Amino acid sequence: MNIKASKTSTAAPPEPPPLPPLENETYLASQAVTHGDQLLALNSNGNIIYVFARRSLAKTQLSDFYRIQFQAYAMVQGTQWKTMQGEASDWMNTRNCLQVSVDHARRMVQFGPRSGFLLSPEIANLGLTSYAYAQIIQWLKNHFADYSVPPTTLPSPEADGEEARIKRNSRLAAQGFDFEWLDSEQRSGRYFKERVGQLISSWETDKITEVPLSLLLDSVARLDGEKLELQKQLNAVKQQERSLEVSLAKERHTNLILTGVTCFVLVFTLLGIFGLY
Repeated sequence: MNIKASKTSTAAPPEPPPLPPLENETYLASQAVTHGDQLLALNSNGNIIYVFARRSLAKTQLSDFYRIQFQAYAMVQGTQWKTMQGEASDWMNTRNCLQVSVDHARRMVQFGPRSGFLLSPEIANLGLTSYAYAQIIQWLKNHFADYSVPPTTLPSPEADGEEARIKRNSRLAAQGFDFEWLDSEQRSGRYFKERVGQLISSWETDKITEVPLSLLLDSVARLDGEKLELQKQLNAVKQQERSLEVSLAKERHTNLILTGVTCFVLVFTLLGIFGLY
């Protein structure tokens, strides 16, 4: 009897389902809602620039999104306050903002916007770049420490010129990023990190001070008290002015009466002298 050997075929494991496409950062930004503001005091050559940092968050089924935007409010030169005008005083989606998109399917994060982190000239080079990266890094470490930062092209708008490039690279290195250079002069390359939790949320505390809400309220209360005291003093001065005006009016009235009496007596005296009386 011939026994035909049977061959056992091993089934190939099913292919994993394809990953969903990355969600567009513009779409995620449109879904973001304000999560709070922080008042910052920036030291600009001895003058103080007050800036609001607004935090926005968005969450979808596939992604998380975090953005920090800066709006300049006023500059204080000595005792003079100057309200900031122009683009530095406006909230914008493409300027004065840094953001990050978190892709859960790939367990990775990407910094943006893709146009780069562009600061208005009035608030550039005052430490806001490192502050923005530090705030976003801290948020990522609190929620997605095991995610990665895939190799991403270095943001060229933050490096216009050799000195700016050196500052950009030094800042990113200080915050824990690794580099993959595309040329020997290190002019172009990519930055990345294996784990978000290995990044460092450092910023230039000598240039930027976070103004607590309690301190702001204390300042408002103090200014209100000073305003009330000045108003009291102004009211007292006005009262004194009114009293002085009344006294002057009475004195003028008395002087008119005395002048009239004097003239009357003088006329009758002259009439008597000339025998006309």
